Amino acid sequence: MKKWGWIALLISWVVMPVVAAETLAGPVILKVSGNIKSAEEVDGKVQFDLAKLQALPQHEIVTGNPWVDKPHKYRGPKLADVLAAAGADGNAITLTALNSFQIRINWDKVVKYDPILAWEDNGVTMRVRDKGPLWFMLPLDQYPELKRSEYTDMMIWQLDSIDIQH
Repeated sequence: MKKWGWIALLISWVVMPVVAAETLAGPVILKVSGNIKSAEEVDGKVQFDLAKLQALPQHEIVTGNPWVDKPHKYRGPKLADVLAAAGADGNAITLTALNSFQIRINWDKVVKYDPILAWEDNGVTMRVRDKGPLWFMLPLDQYPELKRSEYTDMMIWQLDSIDIQH
């Protein structure tokens, strides 16, 4: 009987990550890792496709920024909601883009501004060539103090992964 128990355990190690990954409807566009606790964690990461991000409460930020000529309307979930969905706990957040560019932010410094992970710009789903699939967006026009490079430098586009630590 012990033999069958070991076989079942080995099969669960192979099958369970595949089953968890199959719950996504589309390609993975965001991976959250680090200090996380979630039933959806596979190999130390919680993965999100666009549908999973869209299932979270959606928020809009209408703001200008240094990369557009006039204010745009951005839509996406709050970063706080994404981190909560991943069971993340910590204040040091590293955001990484598709091209491996990284920015480290102190969560306590930006949480009060309710940043979003924008997947939509002026009603259009962002593609990689349009700074998508995700853009870390701060409401610059609503808070003048955010217009300093200290904050605008955090606004990483083509966001691919988030790592959270204490």
